[in-house]
Amino acid sequence: MIRMKEIVSFLLILLLAGVELVWAAGGGEGGSHGVTPTQLKNLFWFTLNFIALVVILYKFARKPVVNMFKSRQENILRQYNELLEKKREAEAKYLELQEKVKNLEKEAQAIYENYVAQGLKEKERIIEEANLQAERIKQQTELYIQQEIEKAKNMLREEVAEAAVKLAEDLLRKSITEEDQKKIYKEFINEIRGRVVH
Repeated sequence: MIRMKEIVSFLLILLLAGVELVWAAGGGEGGSHGVTPTQLKNLFWFTLNFIALVVILYKFARKPVVNMFKSRQENILRQYNELLEKKREAEAKYLELQEKVKNLEKEAQAIYENYVAQGLKEKERIIEEANLQAERIKQQTELYIQQEIEKAKNMLREEVAEAAVKLAEDLLRKSITEEDQKKIYKEFINEIRGRVVH
């Protein structure tokens, strides 16, 4: 707050500056170096008007001006404090983000290692499953081959038996005479009769 003593000192300095101006202005007129009564009268009214203006301004405008400056100062301080707070928040956020970036690198490494481990397990599982599948296919193939061999053996036996029977028939036809056939026929009929009788 401006004190009254400082205001009076300011007014006296202005008054002296005004006298100096009047004195300098009087020295420029027609070579005379003195101050005329009209100039002194004008200086007096100028000073009086100026003092009245300063007093009126001081009386009526002091509080609004002081309040304006005080408000402006408070506003600047508030903005400054807000900026400081934002700066602190930004620094804290920056540190937090730096920590997160470090953690992200660790997490990324852990995720990578996890995927590699899972990939190796999956590879082993697929290989094991493929081996089991191959073993099943091998067993099925062996079973199929065994079945086919058995079928082939049976067919071969049947063919051999049929061929043997045919060969035997052919041999019998060639080696048995008509009398042998009659004899076999009679024995067959007698045997059947014997069975029917019993």
